[in-house]
Amino acid sequence: MTDIELGPIRPPSEAQSLLIRVTRGCHWNKCFFCGLYKDMKYSVRPTDDILEDIKKSAELYNGIPFTSCFLQDADALHVPTEDLLLILDKLKTCFPSLKTITSYARCDSILRKSESELTALREAGLNHLYRGIETGSDTILKNIYKGITSKDIIVSGLMCKNAGIILSDFTLLGIGGRELSEENAIETAKVINAVNPDYIRVHHTAFKPDTKLGRDVEKGIFILQSEEEIVREQRLFIENLNDINSFYINEHIVNLLLEVRGKLPSDKDNMLEIIDHYLGMSEDDKLNFAVGRRIGYYYLLSDMHDKSKNTAVSQYINNLKAKHSNADFDKVCNFCRANMI
Repeated sequence: MTDIELGPIRPPSEAQSLLIRVTRGCHWNKCFFCGLYKDMKYSVRPTDDILEDIKKSAELYNGIPFTSCFLQDADALHVPTEDLLLILDKLKTCFPSLKTITSYARCDSILRKSESELTALREAGLNHLYRGIETGSDTILKNIYKGITSKDIIVSGLMCKNAGIILSDFTLLGIGGRELSEENAIETAKVINAVNPDYIRVHHTAFKPDTKLGRDVEKGIFILQSEEEIVREQRLFIENLNDINSFYINEHIVNLLLEVRGKLPSDKDNMLEIIDHYLGMSEDDKLNFAVGRRIGYYYLLSDMHDKSKNTAVSQYINNLKAKHSNADFDKVCNFCRANMI
C-alpha cells in the first residue's frame, strides 16, 4: 500500500485527518514569501488515480473511523466541480464516518465557482475551507505577489459563508515588515470583520532564505520586525477586530504567544491582557522568552518560571553575544522560525 500518493503538508489542525492528494503543488506558485512548491510542476491528478488511492486507503486503514479528511495539496478547489463531486462521493462511500472534508483554497479558485457549485460541494461533504489570505492590505498583497486583492478576499469569503462552508482564514503577522506593520494589522482586521470567518488562524511570518522575501531580508531591502514588534502588530490587529464571532486560533509552533487564543468577542480582553503582560516585561525578559521559545526551551510564558530553563536561555544569549558582538536577534529569531515550518 506504499504507492498511495501523499503531498508535503497539511494544516496543523488536520494532524489526525485522512490525507488524500488531488493536486500536486500550487497552480499560482508565485508568492514571494513561499518556497514550498517552487521546484514542483503543478498538476491535477487524474480522477481515476485519486479514486483508486481512496480505495487503497480504505483497505490500508481497515475500518479506522476517520472523522476528517484533508484534500492535498495547495488548492483542491482548483479541480473541476464535477470531478470533485466524484471524489467526495467516493470518500463518503469508503469512509462513512467522515464528518468534515477540508481543503486549502485560494480566493481566485473560489471566485471561479458559482455559489450553486459551492453549495453542491458543501452538500457532498466539502464543508471546511482554509484560505491563506495573508493580509488585507492591497499594498502588501501586491508586494508579496499574492495575485489577489482585498475585494477578492471579501467577496470569495462571503460566497463560502453563503454556501454554508466553514471558513478558516490564515493571516501573516509581520508580512509587511516594519514599514507596513500598522497597515497590515488594520487592513487585515477590516477584511476579517467584513467576512466574519469561523476561524482566524494567525501565523508569525518566517522569511526563508530560498524565497524572494528571504533574499530581500538578506539584502536589507525588507526590514524585519523584532518579536516584540510583531506582538505589538498582533495587539493592534486584535484591537481592530469588531462585530464578529470568530474563534481566534494561535496554534502553530511558529507563533510566539500561543496563549493568545479564544472566542470573539468574549475572550478579546483576555487575549489583550496576555499580550500586555508580555509587553510589560523587562527588555531582558522579553528577549529571554523570545529566544527561549525559538530554541525550544519554552512553550508558554509561564515556562519562564522554571529557573533551570531560564538560566539556560540566558547563558545561550550571553554566549551568542560573546561570539558575535553585533548579534542581530531579529534575524536569529527569524532563522529559528524559518526552521519550524
